[in-house]
Amino acid sequence: MTPPVPIPHPTGPLAGYRVLDLADEKGQLCARLLGELGADVIKVEPRDGDRTRENGPFFRGEKGPDTSLYWWTMNAGKRSITCELKLEAGRALLHQLVAQSDIVIETNMPGTSAALGLDYATLERVNPGIILVSITNFGQTGPYKDWLATDIVGSAMGGQMHLSGDDEHGPVRTLAPQAYTQGSFQAAVGAMTALYARGVNNGAGQHVDVSMQEAMANAMDNAQATWDIRRVNLQGPGVRRNNRGDKGPQYLFEAADGWVACLQAGGLIGPQGGPIIDWLSEAGEANGLDSPEWREKLGALVPLSPEDTAYVEQTMAAFARTRPKLALVEEAQRRQSGWAPVLSPREIVDCEQLAARDYWVRVQHDDLGESFIYPGAPIIFGETPWKQRGRAPHAGEHNEQVYGELLGLDAAELRRLKMRMVI
Repeated sequence: MTPPVPIPHPTGPLAGYRVLDLADEKGQLCARLLGELGADVIKVEPRDGDRTRENGPFFRGEKGPDTSLYWWTMNAGKRSITCELKLEAGRALLHQLVAQSDIVIETNMPGTSAALGLDYATLERVNPGIILVSITNFGQTGPYKDWLATDIVGSAMGGQMHLSGDDEHGPVRTLAPQAYTQGSFQAAVGAMTALYARGVNNGAGQHVDVSMQEAMANAMDNAQATWDIRRVNLQGPGVRRNNRGDKGPQYLFEAADGWVACLQAGGLIGPQGGPIIDWLSEAGEANGLDSPEWREKLGALVPLSPEDTAYVEQTMAAFARTRPKLALVEEAQRRQSGWAPVLSPREIVDCEQLAARDYWVRVQHDDLGESFIYPGAPIIFGETPWKQRGRAPHAGEHNEQVYGELLGLDAAELRRLKMRMVI
């Protein structure tokens, strides 16, 4: 049987709440996450469809409004309606929906939402309990609030790019859109926190202001603290380890079929290095590191000289280069050393650990007559589960359902709105 779109999720922690999603790439994941927790998410699109539908790559390389893999990823499990907010009649329709909703997510440039009836002052008059989540490049205030930006700008100005790359190649951006992702995740946390606050604050909603730059800066872990404490700026270490602001020994080594991650030159350097030295010795590839003198030097807490460090790294590099990465990792783990394979996207899909936890979910696309593997639960709840809720909607797929059930509009009125180019 063909599953409904979206699949119902009455047992989710946000079941019973309604979200209106008017976001672009900066916030569509936020709305999807809320939907997978049970909220009824309604994607509000222009009459000709959201422009994110034009983002590649495309299924079978065929560009179309319903073949964007990016659109599938960010909008799975939502309902879709069309509504022209540039028209007064469209704004009136939206406000009727706002009156029956809990959260509105928008990503307009600061100062431009009022013309669309999406500013907090307007929405609060329509529904005093509404929570407006605004995800922008740099927030609603400040000297950069009107700057244009994409994900790469958020990555650069949020600090992430400075922590990636190496001296030879300079800063690099992570291929996946991390600034959009971080903004969406933190916006989801903000939305749920505001939802909780509404329940203990006499039902009052509030405006949640999310900056993509600040979201990235918050994800920089100990980078800012290293500057505060040591006055050292962390920067891209390449294959080496960033050790409190200093470049430590190499920790990424090339294997016969990829790469392995293993701190402190594969574990050779440090008090716990004995089992790895034994491993190289048993293989006849210790290069003298199994001598009493080297064992004492490697196990001491005194940093090695640059020459000694280079010799140890060269020995480990030669050892790793001739062996498959999974075989290296399995033996290192057996010897109580925390090695890990660097997995490609294909290998992540095939990972036995993720399979054992039923992470991947098969989603049926009834419109294409096929099904596809999607990422699964980012969080596992014991009592109120996460749930993947089916494919992404077609533009306006749920116009009759939403406008009919929520606003009581009949087919004749919907035809009139369509002729007036409102929906």
